[in-house]
Amino acid sequence: VKIPSHALRTMIGKTIFAISNEESRYTLNGALLVLKPESLIMVSTDGHRLAHIERQGGKFEISGEMKTLVPKKAMSELYSLVQSTEAEEIEFAKDESTLFFRIGGRLLTSRQLTGQFPNYEAVLPKDNDKSVTIHTDEFMQAIQRVAQFADERSQAIKVRLEKDELRISSSSTETGESEDSIVTAYTGEAVTIGFNSQYLIEFLKAAGTDDVCLEFKNAQSAGQLRPDGASEEFRYRYVVMPMRI
Repeated sequence: VKIPSHALRTMIGKTIFAISNEESRYTLNGALLVLKPESLIMVSTDGHRLAHIERQGGKFEISGEMKTLVPKKAMSELYSLVQSTEAEEIEFAKDESTLFFRIGGRLLTSRQLTGQFPNYEAVLPKDNDKSVTIHTDEFMQAIQRVAQFADERSQAIKVRLEKDELRISSSSTETGESEDSIVTAYTGEAVTIGFNSQYLIEFLKAAGTDDVCLEFKNAQSAGQLRPDGASEEFRYRYVVMPMRI
């Protein structure tokens, strides 16, 4: 199957950071690549957050659906190769145990991860009825400032939304506490959700847009972040489980 190299570069960059590093969670040590005749999907998760990107359009010469678990190390090598290639397309093939990627004059081979990747479609939020749009850099800088006072192990911060304002706060017994606020156009009911600050920062670095949209339902349900502004080619979303604070 021939895959556009710019598409692969974008999709790896937006999912690789959410792959699990825990060796015991074997099937999460890679990303799931789903090829369909008209679309390409890449999904990664570590059980606490999930990155999902879909590229619409294109024509792949396959029948039905082809799912492949690509190990993180192979993803990383592939990312380096597609960033430095002038080839417009990457040739991808596999047999029962091995993956093959031809990038220009180079051939990358990797073992395929075996096992059952979680049912990611069941995790994607369907009824998040509250949302707020936030300037990406402003949000990231506020989180970075506040996160310095977060508990070292949990990295937990509180995100509180109230009318026209988003407040970010953290506290720990060793370092003290910190709070920052951002002016927003939020008009819904007030809600406070706990998140791992590192998970939010990694998404904001990967988002690639001036603004991001935070969608949620309540403090107990997963939040969803996505770049604000329509991309005709890619649909990118990032789901983060809330933390009890």
